[in-house]
Amino acid sequence: MSSTDPFDRMRFTVKRVSFWQVALLVAVALAIGTALALVAASVFLVLFPIVAIAGLAFKLFGGRKVRHDMGRRNSGPAVIDAEYRVLSPEEIARDRDPNRRMR
Repeated sequence: MSSTDPFDRMRFTVKRVSFWQVALLVAVALAIGTALALVAASVFLVLFPIVAIAGLAFKLFGGRKVRHDMGRRNSGPAVIDAEYRVLSPEEIARDRDPNRRMR
């Protein structure tokens, strides 16, 4: 059945809802909301002390270990002493050889 009305698909009907249906919907929504609030509160009451004790233990006993010489402010700059030498092209080619055995 083809309709000649171009707005036929856009029509909708409004259904009357009685008072007891609205009351039932509100009661179900309140029950679900109360149940979710109770679950969230109980999870908070169980997990909060565990997290608080773990955080306190980490603050007291854990954390990053600081070396004694790195913790001082007036220790001065760190100097790295090394010997440097310039490689010849033959040494560079010899070091790049894949068949060479490591020492």
